Amino acid sequence: MGRFFDWPILRRFTIRRATLAALVIVLAITAAASADDKPYFLVATADLSDPVFQHSVILMLPPGEPPELVVGLIVNHPTDVEVKRLFPKAAALKGVADDAFLGGPVEPETASIVMRGNGVPSNVAHLLDDLYLVTNPDLVNGLLENPKTGDDMRLIMGRAQWTRDQLHAEIQEGSWYTVPANVDMVFSEDPAKVWKTMVDRAQLLEVEAPELPDDFTLLRCSFDQVPRGGNPAAR
Repeated sequence: MGRFFDWPILRRFTIRRATLAALVIVLAITAAASADDKPYFLVATADLSDPVFQHSVILMLPPGEPPELVVGLIVNHPTDVEVKRLFPKAAALKGVADDAFLGGPVEPETASIVMRGNGVPSNVAHLLDDLYLVTNPDLVNGLLENPKTGDDMRLIMGRAQWTRDQLHAEIQEGSWYTVPANVDMVFSEDPAKVWKTMVDRAQLLEVEAPELPDDFTLLRCSFDQVPRGGNPAAR
């Protein structure tokens, strides 16, 4: 199975207990919970040539503090680095989940898990439907060492991050679509097809948006409609 990235940067790192980074993300999501802000997908257009973000689908997290920053996790870029190489005590995971995913260029040594299933710990961030985000280092280790049968998990290293103005400019120049998030796409067994699927969906929405329900409208190039807020330092 092909991989999007040969990931040399992680080979220079040892996985550290990134408590501060995890706490920042959790606080941002917790701060946004009362605002009923749902995650959405930021989908690279064919014009985006950045080697990190080309053909990427990014799960954008709910806005938080500080409000001028936004953060997300790339969900369709598996690497050639096995989870067990980063976490030697990790159990074997099924299919594509057995490799780590590149979540973005910011703090690529910081581990997060997106998951769904019966083994979701309490007190983790609920994102959408049955999708949860785990950032606490102890919980990440525990889930990897003792995964529950039937659970879907992805180990994601690093994150994507912008200032609001920076993302605004990139959307205006035609680098990104924004479309409703889909949990099944996060856990696709064929990540190589996710980008094309979401681009096709975005283009369909762009053509048919006036006839679609209000809660299923393409948000491309309309910064005022992009969820505001975010998390730590810009990309």
